[in-house]
Amino acid sequence: MRHTDVTRSSGTFTAAPGAVPAADRVARVASRPLWRVLDLLFSALERRKQRQALMCLDDHLLKDIGVSRAEVEREASKPFWRG
Repeated sequence: MRHTDVTRSSGTFTAAPGAVPAADRVARVASRPLWRVLDLLFSALERRKQRQALMCLDDHLLKDIGVSRAEVEREASKPFWRG
């Protein structure tokens, strides 16, 4: 069985001695170069997906959200890695 950082004692959770707070562990993982690259890649792919979905909307729906067809086409023409 794997050792965990947190122990349960009478209904409340208490950190084990020497445990690293979760926020610190997350910050360490997020600072790793591979994770940064993957995060950038997934963000870019999500941006591409959203731009494609925007292109599929008809003019009536675009008018509802206050966006013109020209603005949509300008946004969709950007490369997926550009914000």
